[in-house]
Amino acid sequence: MLPLHLSNKDHGIVSTVFQHSFNIKFPNLLCHVGNISESLSATGITIDDEYMESLLKDVDVGDRVLYTKEQFFIYTNMAIKIISLSDLVEIDLQLPKITFDRISLEQIIDVFKVINFAEDWGLGNQYTPQKVVDMIRLSQSTAEQTKTLNFLYGRGRGLTPSGDDIMVGNLSILTAARYPQLTTWQNSVRHRLQLGGTTDVSESYINATLEGYTSKKMVAFLKVLQVGEIAQLQPAMLAIQDFGHTSGTDTLLGMYAAFTILQNLHSNL
Repeated sequence: MLPLHLSNKDHGIVSTVFQHSFNIKFPNLLCHVGNISESLSATGITIDDEYMESLLKDVDVGDRVLYTKEQFFIYTNMAIKIISLSDLVEIDLQLPKITFDRISLEQIIDVFKVINFAEDWGLGNQYTPQKVVDMIRLSQSTAEQTKTLNFLYGRGRGLTPSGDDIMVGNLSILTAARYPQLTTWQNSVRHRLQLGGTTDVSESYINATLEGYTSKKMVAFLKVLQVGEIAQLQPAMLAIQDFGHTSGTDTLLGMYAAFTILQNLHSNL
């Protein structure tokens, strides 16, 4: 998504720094800069691990960043650090279209049974994963979707709250499957976004999903569905789970909810 949202001479600021990555906030985009070992997000780049390690020694929150001529100039207290985007390979992270002629929804849903959502998700014991799935599945009208989104949006702790990860997982699958009521869901999510109440990083991921983009791991999962490689489905799903403390599991729960929606749709045809 970077070429779509970055303009020459855009000014940004380092907004967050982590052990292996950092975020740069530009006027129209939050860019994640991670090492090559991490999964690529639709709004980010990955660079050589060794160079990333050298960057993290100097980069700090508040450092100014200039994007010009396909380069990031990061003005740290020690030196001006440069990342050349022209040296990187652009990866297509658009959500691929999926159909269910080579693999059935029942097969897909069955694979999700290996995940212990109640143990690994991020919303704790106050709610149950099945209750959240049912809430999403039964949200047919705009009013019901608004109520569900108000419940999920910003709920939970972390850089990307669990409720938001669930939303992203659900919307990603409905988008890839070209769900008939997709526009209604998208409009409901856009309206909730405008009200605020979550992190910048989470907003960035939700906006990317609304524009039809996702992570490299999600694309890999969806491409397995495209070709109907049922044996590869569980490894692709577990790769998504292995992201963050609970983010991967929460995303999978949203995906699972979407597949139950699609299953109901197909059974009523």
